[in-house]
Amino acid sequence: MSKRNIAMAYCTDNEATVKAIEQSLQPSGYQFQLYPCSRDSIGVSLPEQLLEQPSPILLFISDNFLKSAQCMSRGLKLLQDKRQQILPVVIEGVAKDEQSGEWTKISTDFERVSDIIQYINYWQDRYLDLRRQKRQMKDFDENAFNAHLKIMREISSEAGEFLRVLRGMNFLHHAEFGANAYENFFKFTNDLASWPSFKSKYSPVEAGNLPQLEEEEEPPAGLSEIPGISALEERETSTPAEEAPLTVDLTADTPAGESSQPQDAEAENEEAETTEPAPESEAEQALPEEEFRDASDLYQAIREEEEEEEE
Repeated sequence: MSKRNIAMAYCTDNEATVKAIEQSLQPSGYQFQLYPCSRDSIGVSLPEQLLEQPSPILLFISDNFLKSAQCMSRGLKLLQDKRQQILPVVIEGVAKDEQSGEWTKISTDFERVSDIIQYINYWQDRYLDLRRQKRQMKDFDENAFNAHLKIMREISSEAGEFLRVLRGMNFLHHAEFGANAYENFFKFTNDLASWPSFKSKYSPVEAGNLPQLEEEEEPPAGLSEIPGISALEERETSTPAEEAPLTVDLTADTPAGESSQPQDAEAENEEAETTEPAPESEAEQALPEEEFRDASDLYQAIREEEEEEEE
């Protein structure tokens, strides 16, 4: 591992914030290799790229990151395999107001059970929506679509565990990371001896002084527009058979006020479809309620951790 090289991984929606941090750290003498990840990325996911490189990683976690398939695919494996080389930095997400056209900030929270549940809900909904789309699509590459569906299923299965592992790491919020002339950066690199020299030259760069990245649109429903779809057939051939996913049983554990689609209504909607569904692969034949029924243990473990912290 090269001590003077640092990987900076982030969702492109947050590029202004990350570029400001990079510029602020330039006097440190470190070389920063940027790993931007967008919804439109083609090829291997961001975590897969990071698994192949040897440098320490500044992993910038935002609401945008946690809702990007390219950022989240294989994310749990990244945290498990390179935990000691990663410093997660939690930054605000951004979104564009559809009416005013102005950019707004979105907090990134995953420290409470209710915060984690909202992301599990998000990925479950995306996976189930994709399943429904398949039944209505014609003249498409079914193998490639199934490969993409498998990736989405993996993310929906691992989102809760990803966030549980993440919150157990020594992550820092943006303000903490930049405090006292980025002292925590030099602690992360085990290079506090270089910090006084950096501090004497340090001049902070604000994200507001940099151009804001144009907002990306949500991935369209069409198969040809699915991010990375062209590379999925090759990946599918090398992916081992998947195990039953571990996710939260929302019908039993979702707190009051959290939204989830009633399973009876889901079944009625599917029966009401007039179009005969295309034959599904063996991996898809399980009903959604079967796919998501075995995660009460994860939910309970997260809640117990939270109660211990409050005590």
